[in-house]
Amino acid sequence: MVTLIPRSTLARAGRRHLRLVQIALTCLLALATALTPLRGAAQSNCSVIYNGGNGWIIDMCASDPGVARPMAIVVGGIARGNAAVVRIYHKSQVSPGSPQVAVIYASGFIRLKPNADPSPPIPFGSSFILGPAYWPNASTYYHSPQLRRLEIDTAWLPRAPLRMQASGTNGAFNIVYKLELPFPRDRQTRLHVTQTYTAAANIAIDSTRRAQRQGFKLVQISSMFINESGACGGGHTNCHDSNATRYIGPDLVRRQVAFSTLQRPGFIFNTPPPLGSTWLDALHTDNISWQGNTPNVRIALDALPLDHTLTPQGWIGATADPNDDNVGLWLHDDGAAAQSWSPGQVGQTSYWLLAQDNPPEPWADLGLRSGQTFLNFESSYNCFRVLPANLPVTGSVTPISGYTGRALRLNYNLGNTAGNWAQIRCNFDPPLDLSAYDHLRLDWRGHPVAANSVHIGLVNPGVSQEYIFASEYRHVTHHVWWGQLVIPYKSLLPWTGGTRFDPHRVSAFFVSVLLIKDPADGIEDDVGGAGNIAIDNLNVYNVKSRTVPAAFETVAPSPVAANAAASWLAAQQQSNGLLKSWKEEEVCLSHTYDQALALIVFAHRRMWVRANALVGALSRTQNTDGSWFQSHNCSTMDATTNNKWAGDIAWASYALSRYLALGGTHPQAATIRNRAADWLRRQINQANGCLFGDSTEGNIDAWWSLHSAGLAYAGAANQLKACLLRYYWDEELGRFKGGRNGWQPYLDNQTWGAAFLRAIGEQEKARRALSYARAVLRLPAQGGQLYGFDGQAGPWSVWNEGGGQYAAVGGAGANDLVLELLAQQRSDGAVPGSPDNFRGGGVWTTRWHGVAPTAWLYNALCDEPFPQGLPSRCS
Repeated sequence: MVTLIPRSTLARAGRRHLRLVQIALTCLLALATALTPLRGAAQSNCSVIYNGGNGWIIDMCASDPGVARPMAIVVGGIARGNAAVVRIYHKSQVSPGSPQVAVIYASGFIRLKPNADPSPPIPFGSSFILGPAYWPNASTYYHSPQLRRLEIDTAWLPRAPLRMQASGTNGAFNIVYKLELPFPRDRQTRLHVTQTYTAAANIAIDSTRRAQRQGFKLVQISSMFINESGACGGGHTNCHDSNATRYIGPDLVRRQVAFSTLQRPGFIFNTPPPLGSTWLDALHTDNISWQGNTPNVRIALDALPLDHTLTPQGWIGATADPNDDNVGLWLHDDGAAAQSWSPGQVGQTSYWLLAQDNPPEPWADLGLRSGQTFLNFESSYNCFRVLPANLPVTGSVTPISGYTGRALRLNYNLGNTAGNWAQIRCNFDPPLDLSAYDHLRLDWRGHPVAANSVHIGLVNPGVSQEYIFASEYRHVTHHVWWGQLVIPYKSLLPWTGGTRFDPHRVSAFFVSVLLIKDPADGIEDDVGGAGNIAIDNLNVYNVKSRTVPAAFETVAPSPVAANAAASWLAAQQQSNGLLKSWKEEEVCLSHTYDQALALIVFAHRRMWVRANALVGALSRTQNTDGSWFQSHNCSTMDATTNNKWAGDIAWASYALSRYLALGGTHPQAATIRNRAADWLRRQINQANGCLFGDSTEGNIDAWWSLHSAGLAYAGAANQLKACLLRYYWDEELGRFKGGRNGWQPYLDNQTWGAAFLRAIGEQEKARRALSYARAVLRLPAQGGQLYGFDGQAGPWSVWNEGGGQYAAVGGAGANDLVLELLAQQRSDGAVPGSPDNFRGGGVWTTRWHGVAPTAWLYNALCDEPFPQGLPSRCS
């Protein structure tokens, strides 16, 4: 057995005692004794408990100076004895070393750092403390849990997460933690925690502590700040591991506090408002400290509670000893949890713990700051409100604290009359020359209850009038977290004269919020009323000149994850053969497109009983004309809509072709496939070879259906091929358009379109289409803990199905994107639709677990549904 000895810097992952800090009696506060990392103290009696030769190494140490009682360790179901500490190492992505990335202590502390391996190495700094912590009375404080048992499951490695389950107690609570450590990245290490706590006795939370927002703490950060440049005990300088904290409040304005400005001892936030976004940061902004460049850390909740009852608070003590963690930050539950508990009462929360080098700024972290930022509101600007004459609309423009620096906010009240609007406009004198670019991009966020529409526009000056060009985004202003909006110049349509936007002379930019009510358009009506929208970092960038990869990327296998995905899909199947599309949906709904995806997975896995049952269900639900309705009740098999969408029907037909090609033998499969193909063929307009109606995606889907249905349909497939290349391909930007004259980016068009282009031998066009999607539709989740693609601009929120589509077709960064999907996959195999809930702008993303996102993870891992003849990566 090889014992791993950490470098001297990493040996600081030991423990130290935090002295008992007595706060002034007039405040009736006390900070209880707690165990925190001991700088320079090494653990003893350490041994390796896992080394799979795959980049992951785990060891455990029987004792630690700051851990009083060890925990039982179980690896793969085998007991390995007791340990005070478990340490996890991972091979760096670009360096030869395998640094420590995570440490789990039996005292409930966790330390993380990014996977980079520079010299000198990155040290650990701030710690996380698992919760909950609570004050049952004014003098008793249960600060951190005692972990009794830690079970480690390495079966999903190396690509899927290291899965662990810890159990322990804290005071009168029994607690179980599901801990999932995804593949560590050099820029960021993250740990997902699902924390379930059960009261074992009657508990009353102290009312004074509750009022101070410290009565019931869900999760904590423990750090140290003495100074930023001076000396402290032990001959050290730059005595801090973090130097500031920040979060976004319910008014969506950033609250940031520099520790150097605080009176010590004392609370960090003065009467703090609750969280308005999902995260709380402990920042290390200057890259230096007494230990070195310790990480920035973040707590990112999976979701905010609907009643918005989580409030950040913290405490900073007075000390000159760098071995004292004198900074505490936490999320306080202001709701019923901070009142009382009865025996058997259960609570649960889930969150991510993140560690990275620089303060989290997800768009910059993902490289989404290219091009030219022409206005960021940090210095002078000429921006003002514009309101309609003779309409009952009010508004104002004010600077606010944005995600990082300063932003500009339009406050408005639109009333309730359709057509009302308010605008923030920024003038440029002299006009800007933005001709070196082809896409506009800006940071923005809306208001939680004001779901209205937006116009984004640029203005060209004229001799006698302005020429206004703009894009419309319906029902989007309830998007409450900071994101980016990407607008191709081509989508800026003329409003007042002129035929095409001229980027050489831009005299103004504007954002209008408006109230639209149109029952005929199928889009939810806007609500009007009072709200606000904030903007920042107005930017232009050049997508046309992007680098196009020279090859497609093949996704590395993850057999356990693929098998789990297929098994979960099987569990969604009802006795009549249909699958429930969304696990958490109250009604049992079965969408035709989802059935097609599941059939491909079942056929590829040779799950013939499942596949044949699904083919039978498709046969029974097919309409007499060969079509399918979009959705059915998966209990009764009755249609729940009379909509027939060519794309869904094409996918069902194509899935039947894949089923037959993979060896399916259901006697009705070919018959119903051909009936669907006949229906699609009848939808082709013989005048131009395109489907009736204007849909890029529909034509692509129909091509796949007819191309795979056999020689009898080859002529129709060739018609669609010519149509797509002539009417829907945008050669200038190297992508498929949203329609014949539609310029908004759509992901399906690029992913399934790239597969179409590969199939007809247009390899470079396929890579261009995928690179366009990567350039305009990537985005981070609200908390910065995950990233992915959205289905259309916006982008609004991460759409996991789309990420699987992109990876399945071999786009650049496919492997990295699959890691994001694997990071979200549950141990039962299910994948959520998104890390964030959002409905607007033509998209719907949900945290529910669904057939489509789970099937697309399988497809990405297993060379489906558009196989390239690669060696099998899934058994």
